[in-house]
Amino acid sequence: MKLYYPYFNLFYPKGTTNYRLEVLVKMPGVCYKEAIEQKFIEDYWEVRIKLREKKDLIDVAPEKLEEFTIELTPKKVDELEKIKIIVKNYDNTLKNGDPDGEGQTGRGSGEED
Repeated sequence: MKLYYPYFNLFYPKGTTNYRLEVLVKMPGVCYKEAIEQKFIEDYWEVRIKLREKKDLIDVAPEKLEEFTIELTPKKVDELEKIKIIVKNYDNTLKNGDPDGEGQTGRGSGEED
């Protein structure tokens, strides 16, 4: 399977702790977003975009772009020092065990609104 990497920006209003990610994902045309999960794991904040396939679709483009706005919900702002984004098609098992599309950012790399 070809890997699909997200393009993203971290935004936050100056003087607040309201952080959001705007993510643009290139993915197979038969996929749709099933869920977006987020949690703190060891030393980074993980955002996981879970994809599923609609197998009954015909005449769809091989690839499509989807945009997501994700409000981040950490208990402490320090948890956002490192952010990892994983986009994974859960209907496709990779033979070599490589991860699906991943991207990383840090709080210092965000843009102020």
